[in-house]
Amino acid sequence: MNEIKYPSVRTYYICFDDERTEVKSYGYVDPNQVFDTIWIFDEFTDEEQWLEELAKYGIIPDVDTDGNYIV
Repeated sequence: MNEIKYPSVRTYYICFDDERTEVKSYGYVDPNQVFDTIWIFDEFTDEEQWLEELAKYGIIPDVDTDGNYIV
């Protein structure tokens, strides 16, 4: 298992298939959370960098009425 465990700051991730050709999942982990996955992933502490990387795959996360990402 690959994981992000209680990061010191909100940490964004993008999960990929083994060939890194398909995004399998994306989201974020807050300091009080743990995330684990079978997929390989990139992690970011910079929200803009995360959004730019998602955009390369044609992904723009939806935002709710409070401005939170729907992931």
